[in-house]
Amino acid sequence: MGFLTAKQFSEKWEISERRIIKLCKENRINGAVKNGMVWLIPEDTIKPSDKRSKISKYINTQRRIMIVNINNEIGYSLIPILTKQGYIVDAMYSGKNIDKEKLETMNIWNISYKNKEVLEKVLIGSEKYYDGLIIIDLKRLNNEELENKKYFIKEFSKKMNCESSIVLINSLENTEEKLEKKMSDELKKHIGLRINSIDITSNIKANILINYKEIAEDAMDLLINFKNTTGMSIKTDGGCLEFDFNGRTKNLEIGIFYKFINRYFNSLNKNSYMWSASTMLEDEWTEEPAEMNFRVINLEAANRGANLERIFIFSKSKIKEFKNNKTLKIYMQSNINTMFVDYDEISKKEPELLKIVGSGWDGIDTDTLIVDLPEGSKERGYISINKDEVQNAYNCFQRLKTYAKDLKKILK
Repeated sequence: MGFLTAKQFSEKWEISERRIIKLCKENRINGAVKNGMVWLIPEDTIKPSDKRSKISKYINTQRRIMIVNINNEIGYSLIPILTKQGYIVDAMYSGKNIDKEKLETMNIWNISYKNKEVLEKVLIGSEKYYDGLIIIDLKRLNNEELENKKYFIKEFSKKMNCESSIVLINSLENTEEKLEKKMSDELKKHIGLRINSIDITSNIKANILINYKEIAEDAMDLLINFKNTTGMSIKTDGGCLEFDFNGRTKNLEIGIFYKFINRYFNSLNKNSYMWSASTMLEDEWTEEPAEMNFRVINLEAANRGANLERIFIFSKSKIKEFKNNKTLKIYMQSNINTMFVDYDEISKKEPELLKIVGSGWDGIDTDTLIVDLPEGSKERGYISINKDEVQNAYNCFQRLKTYAKDLKKILK
């Protein structure tokens, strides 16, 4: 979805730009954000009703979403995505496990949707209408709970219209009932709304990392983009990354390896510190799309303000050869601190450092190490959160820095 300026909406709505800016300041235009001196408004925003008109009392112009079982990482990830799109978010949760800071500005009820009394407390008699409903169930439901869920959806749908959408986010254990298929015809015929689901195939447990933000983004796509699709279920592993008991992934093939590199690098911000050491392997300087993209995400992270330091290890005899290297030129012209360490000097003085570097690695803060495998391996590399391995590499990097020189001066 794109954004238009207040001036563009002035022509679209046939009211003055000054009036639109006033509405933005009064928070009466959903999704409006101020970028410097300019107000930007989502291009599909509905024109606010005139408060002076009596009809405004009967027309709901707000885009409202209900999230059920919001107290989990998927629920928390949905909040900024929905609010950025101009939705007002209401939510329900049960139990005490909740991050109040993430929910303090929302309407929220601490009550389980599985209890039919919730309908009287939250829905029946309420003047609110909803454009969407998202239900998150990450634990197995028994038969009674499934029936209550079905009943809740039917009753809640009375607060929705033909443009509305329901998204069910389930663990794989809860996919047998396929409520999206069982209820799609009935909801489509009587109301016109859509119901679809996301089934998470990965087990959510301690030694697996799930990309909850990506699941939330998929839910958003189902909510607003599949205008004529209902009764559909899609499966996702949630971008899972599984570690063994030593805190390592298995050796990853090229595509999967770069996928997770992208995830880690895209999460870097001004508080992040990335430290890297690499020997001059041939595959590091190819023009393949994966390597080209790797260079781009390095530069983007540096531009976001992340502190990136890279040490390139090669012999002085190769300085002339690398003076016109495209990759090194790109790095040197960026905000990345690029350094040179003489391979021959380290080989003589502290050869154990070269053993630790191996084929190279990227360290993120002091938590994660992304390790290259030797050239000729079938797999590309692995990721480690093993504290000893990460700390050993970090200490090695700091030691290498004592030998390092500015790469720009070396290759000038």
